[in-house]
Amino acid sequence: MIVCVAVVGHQNNPLYIQSFTEADDALKLHHIVHCSLDVVDERVNNPKKSGPTLNETFLGLLYPTENYKVYGYLTNTKVKFILVTTDLDVRDADVRNDLGQNFA
Repeated sequence: MIVCVAVVGHQNNPLYIQSFTEADDALKLHHIVHCSLDVVDERVNNPKKSGPTLNETFLGLLYPTENYKVYGYLTNTKVKFILVTTDLDVRDADVRNDLGQNFA
């Protein structure tokens, strides 16, 4: 289940953040989204070390926490889509297909 969606600008400025949980979890999810930006920057700046090539916009699993998995998608204009989900057994290919169809 998707618990948070965020759109972050090319200078890591939040453009849109929507959480789909209780108000108590909203701050925690904002923190998770903010932390995931460090992973996105690392993957974009060091493509040889961490998998995706420059042509690949789906960044995959950015990192898992105890309760969530965080996925990323990077557009050509360096706008980032961050997806936080509670489905700990979801496959990367399923998320890639969903994000690719919706944001491509």
